[in-house]
Amino acid sequence: MRISWNWLSELVDISGIKKPETLAELLTNRGLEVEGIERQDKGFDHVITAQILSFVRHPQADRLNVCQVSLGSGDPLEIVCGASNVAQGAKVVLAQVGAHLPNDIKITANKIRGVVSNGMLCSAEELRLATSSEGIIILPPETPLGVPYAKVLGRNDTIFSLKLTANRGDCLSHLGIAREVAAALGGKVKVPEIEKIHYGKSPISIHLDAEELAPQFYGCWIEGVKIGPSPEWVVKRLEAVGSRSINNVVDATNLALFEFGYPVHAYDAKQIAGNEIHVREARFGEELPLLDGSKITLNGTELVIADRDRAISLAGIMGGGNSEVQESTTSVYLEVAEFHPTKVRRASTAHQKKTEGAHRFERGVDPQGPPNAIGRLAKLILTLAGGKITGASFVQHSSRGPNAAIAKREIQFDKYYIHDFLGFDREHATLTLDKIKSILESLNCKAELKNDLWTVHPPSYRLDLTLRVDFAEEVARCFGYDQIPSTIPPLTSSPVFKSSSSGERDLIAIAKDALVRNGILETVNFAFTSKEWLSRCYIDSAIKILNPLSEEHEYLVPSLLPGLIRGILNNWSHHFGSEPLGVRMFELRPVFFPPSSPTIEARGEMDTGVIEKWKLGIAFSGPRYKGGLRNELGEIDFYDLKAAIDALLERMGSRGIRYQPLSESRSSARGGSGGNHPPRISQLFHPGQSVEVLAGNQVAGYFGLLHPAKSREFKARGPIWLAEIDWESLTKFSRKANDVPIYKPWAEFPTMERDFALLVKKQVSAEKLCQVALKWGKPLAKTAKVFDVYRGSQVHEGMTSVAVRVIFYEEKRSLQEPEVEAASAQILEGWKKELGVELRI
Repeated sequence: MRISWNWLSELVDISGIKKPETLAELLTNRGLEVEGIERQDKGFDHVITAQILSFVRHPQADRLNVCQVSLGSGDPLEIVCGASNVAQGAKVVLAQVGAHLPNDIKITANKIRGVVSNGMLCSAEELRLATSSEGIIILPPETPLGVPYAKVLGRNDTIFSLKLTANRGDCLSHLGIAREVAAALGGKVKVPEIEKIHYGKSPISIHLDAEELAPQFYGCWIEGVKIGPSPEWVVKRLEAVGSRSINNVVDATNLALFEFGYPVHAYDAKQIAGNEIHVREARFGEELPLLDGSKITLNGTELVIADRDRAISLAGIMGGGNSEVQESTTSVYLEVAEFHPTKVRRASTAHQKKTEGAHRFERGVDPQGPPNAIGRLAKLILTLAGGKITGASFVQHSSRGPNAAIAKREIQFDKYYIHDFLGFDREHATLTLDKIKSILESLNCKAELKNDLWTVHPPSYRLDLTLRVDFAEEVARCFGYDQIPSTIPPLTSSPVFKSSSSGERDLIAIAKDALVRNGILETVNFAFTSKEWLSRCYIDSAIKILNPLSEEHEYLVPSLLPGLIRGILNNWSHHFGSEPLGVRMFELRPVFFPPSSPTIEARGEMDTGVIEKWKLGIAFSGPRYKGGLRNELGEIDFYDLKAAIDALLERMGSRGIRYQPLSESRSSARGGSGGNHPPRISQLFHPGQSVEVLAGNQVAGYFGLLHPAKSREFKARGPIWLAEIDWESLTKFSRKANDVPIYKPWAEFPTMERDFALLVKKQVSAEKLCQVALKWGKPLAKTAKVFDVYRGSQVHEGMTSVAVRVIFYEEKRSLQEPEVEAASAQILEGWKKELGVELRI
């Protein structure tokens, strides 16, 4: 938002502010950040108008003249000038001693061939007003003397660039900033002259077909206008705020917009078919030519202004090319209306039309602003283009008007709420109750303190003031953030523990801590990527973003693995060291799936129907350790990744989580993995060096080696080890975050161990061997583990020699040898019956 110092000074008295920097600091301290200050007269300091009284040839140079120059008062100055167009009585531009011109010349009192020159008569080229020029600038005879040349040029303004937050739509105008300055300085706003309009009979009938989506429309017919160029002051004023002059009527609409902050529009009245105005939703496929020369096809969700036959404006965004004001226009119809912010924002985004009007409607406009806005617009058009008002009317929905609820907003809060919220002492505060009332009233709020209760009515243009905390913030920024004492706010309620949400957050923190302790760094990737990258990872996403940042960010991701793979590849591409790069990273956040039923549709901006599921992703690659003189740089392998996951499960107190080779996966037999994973995700892994993670009877995830074919396709510099586990499945089988682990002492009685050398079919897993041993060895068998595996010439083909150790004990007594022998026999029987295992002799 660009604000003109000169324009602002017409609306509020800022004569007490001597420097632009002071005004910028004042606004910034009140929460209206000034990003930049642009002085239009930069390089024109000490450059003024003057008059040549007389001149003579330089005694030492034939091409130089010694001029006597008057500034309008005081003694004439002697100036040496070499221009050929020097003339007695000519009005000229003088750069005085001390000037620093736009071409970087610094003016000093110098001797030129023995004659002191006390300044310089300037050419247009020297002031960067032209690329080339012959002679000095000759001004019109009526030009006053001794005035800054920047003022003569209309370049004596200072422009402030403001960065406003989205809630301060009321400040998107010079009048809005004037209100803030007046509140800060204790002054009053000078409201510009407004034409008094009598509403009643009008040639145009208005119909609010969109009802609450366009709750009011004001129209005014002006006959006999004369279209032409605008006066110089209008052109300069518009240029100062970044706009350009079109013609006097269009310029009037822009002046009204930047002055009042309310978007307005003017139609060629003769182009409105049937003398009817309809504010309605667009029809699907309807075409509309716009003022910028483009033609758009409407999708049926936009608001449009239409006459009897067609749409003539994209409501709140841009007027139609089929009703624009042209040189032949003699009558105009003025529009000031209110449109729903969301409808304007969506239409503006969908058609890529980011206009000044849309920018303001998206943030909400003053519901009581249309009468003043159309009155000001009418006054400007009558002044600039002539004409006469021949009719005006307006239509309002029941939600608008002086008796509507929006016009009677009332917020109540405790007498000392603002003190308590800001941390002021109630009794000895420098922020008194009278001061609070004064601040609120300076912001045009009606504030009353009665029965220890504040009742505040905010002005209609402050749509952001809806809660008591909003008024506390207003008081804070107006009183001064630097005046608020540093205090510890008191507890307003007792802390609440063991809530489900906090428990989930704590469990996430526990998991992240366990991973970081294992040297794994957290990464955060975008939640969206390109469809092409997903397909390369055997993943499909049916959730396309309506307004993607780019083609690389079109689809929401249903898996963390594509982002982690790209992360490793990017790390490699940016690594130029001599040592191999080791990468260990994890990501824990939601992924996205389409609705389970195709009939489910979005029910609003917050309820889109998209299913979010949390996943844990891990990616390893490179050497196991950092390089050193005596270190072996062994590559990360399957067991490094498994150890990290096992450590995580142990830290989370997980039970019932087990692994099985991916080559023996049962997912295909079950027709997928229950919607927890994309259907083809397992194809991303090497089937012989990857496992399926089971939680109960459900597939919770996968981990292992990226498939060699994909490694070659991605041009990977080494093996990539990946894991992805469904977080909900993991937490379901884990200890709750607020559950305290129970200490269990070691058994007081000695254990007994038995080692079994078994001949096992190659497809039998170690986990299955241990499960059967514990099942058949109950209740004495407490632990079973594989400690040796052999495949070779000493065993038959298709068989494996496996050594299993089983540990037996009882907590309350010592075991007897016969008991252990009996339990061992039961285990052998179970292995034989269930798995066909033979005891190796």
